[in-house]
Amino acid sequence: MSIDTAIARIGQILTAEQQLANPASALVSTGASAAAQAPTGSGSFANALANAQALPGSAPVSASGYVNPLANASVRAERIDQGVDYAGSGTLGAIGPGVVTQVVPSGSGWEGGGYVEYKLTAGPDAGRYVYYAEGVTPTVSVGQTLSAGQPVATIIPGAPHGIEIGWGSGVGESSYAQQSGGGYSEGALTAAGKAFSDLIASLGGPAGLTEGRQVTGTFS
Repeated sequence: MSIDTAIARIGQILTAEQQLANPASALVSTGASAAAQAPTGSGSFANALANAQALPGSAPVSASGYVNPLANASVRAERIDQGVDYAGSGTLGAIGPGVVTQVVPSGSGWEGGGYVEYKLTAGPDAGRYVYYAEGVTPTVSVGQTLSAGQPVATIIPGAPHGIEIGWGSGVGESSYAQQSGGGYSEGALTAAGKAFSDLIASLGGPAGLTEGRQVTGTFS
């Protein structure tokens, strides 16, 4: 990534953060001009620059401040159940600003694979938990703060169960569908899974497969 591209990316991040903090603001600096307003010697600017340079091909930031977590992965969508199943390879990024709440490198209750959960701290779904599970290797630690698009886990190529991503509960390794939404049995299309699939689609990622099944449970 060139320095100009990195600076432009920083401008997008600053713009999104300002819009989240003050949606009524009509004057928001963008691009290189926003980056120029940050003191070049400050730690925040250095961190933002490092993050931007570490995210080649990052997805555009949406109006909500969220990004497609699959932007740096090559995946094939599979069924929706508690969350959304995918097969493929690459890196999974954070949907939006958040904090890591749980990390299991391997041996989790999700097919014995890895598990990582984070809590969104900004945007329309602030306060909700997101999990990435099964054929993943977490690359973050508990308590770590995240920015939109920041790498959270890598997909293990050829993992027999693929991966699953969805809404978490913040309770152990249970999903929202297990803990709060109800209606889940093996293979069931849950309301929480469908809601997460809809979010991914709205951010430019591939939606999961409904396969003609009826939605069970609730999500609110």
